[in-house]
Amino acid sequence: MADAINPLFESQREKAGSQTKGKYNYQYHWALYKVLSEHQLRKEYAVFVELHEDVVICDSLNAEKAKFELNQVKTTSKNMSHNELTKLKKGVKGSSVLAKLVDNTNKKGYSPKINSLNLVSVYPFTLELKQKGVILEKITLEDLSDSQVKKLEDAIEKELGEGVALPKNLQFIVSNLSEKNYQNDVIATISSLIEKMHPESYCKPNDIYRLLIDEIDQKGVVEYDFVKWNDLLNKKALTSITINNVINQFINVKDEGQVQSDFHEISKELGLTVIGRKKLKSGFERYRLSRLGNNSVLQLETSQEIIKLIRHEVGIGEENINELIENVIKKLNAKYQDPFSTIENLKGAIICEYILDNE
Repeated sequence: MADAINPLFESQREKAGSQTKGKYNYQYHWALYKVLSEHQLRKEYAVFVELHEDVVICDSLNAEKAKFELNQVKTTSKNMSHNELTKLKKGVKGSSVLAKLVDNTNKKGYSPKINSLNLVSVYPFTLELKQKGVILEKITLEDLSDSQVKKLEDAIEKELGEGVALPKNLQFIVSNLSEKNYQNDVIATISSLIEKMHPESYCKPNDIYRLLIDEIDQKGVVEYDFVKWNDLLNKKALTSITINNVINQFINVKDEGQVQSDFHEISKELGLTVIGRKKLKSGFERYRLSRLGNNSVLQLETSQEIIKLIRHEVGIGEENINELIENVIKKLNAKYQDPFSTIENLKGAIICEYILDNE
């Protein structure tokens, strides 16, 4: 099927966020926290950081079906009052917090595909509500008093021009990700997710966290625009598929005694000398350590490619472990072979994947 046109293909308002992402570490963690909190629903999604807004979440990997949630994430150390939302930043023409959010969806090609437009804040919003005395985590326009809505509308028209209205899907959300301990919150969310989805499994949530935050960090700094949807997903998005693959990689850890027993049996079948077995074991353990504690996308891709080739060999009836290893090496892309300094290290990696994939 031909690659679809990217529905988010528009000139971006700014790219400074990508260039200075260190300032926005909380936003990156909020993006990961948000999708991990809903991952157990087993729906497909993609999350983009620094694309039109701080965080954009898409509810489908199909360009034609995709709807979007745009989130501007604020860590300003004060309550978000009407004045904080509508005052202009010093030295920047026409850029109040609220107008910046509204203008980013005004008459854009993707505007009809936006489900919700959210201003997310670490601190509460002090806006006037219809019902006095209540405290809401999520505030919609319907929750605001008529006078409060009128004030916001007047401010938006004054800044952006007559006829620009508040979007009906605008929401004000108080973040439940802590301002200071957000890394621990994300790791705890991963641990809770694994417990719910795979209650009998053993995993290392810290390792999963490192790989996922590294992935979203790398995608966040990409500044290019992409005409094609698949290019955008591959180069800029963290998707439900990637998160699922990472989780599955880390929960399929066999019993240590069984791993060592399997390696011993394979070494015997290969007919290695003591020295040869020692070299192979060194490569096996080095790769296994990298696999379990990996923090690179290349490591994940290498693992997936080796497993695919192993399964192919087994599927066509290959029963000789030495032939299986040699065939995998012949078919493995040079991109995944180059990081291995010796043939023993590469063979050790293949044996590691064979053992961990055959429980």
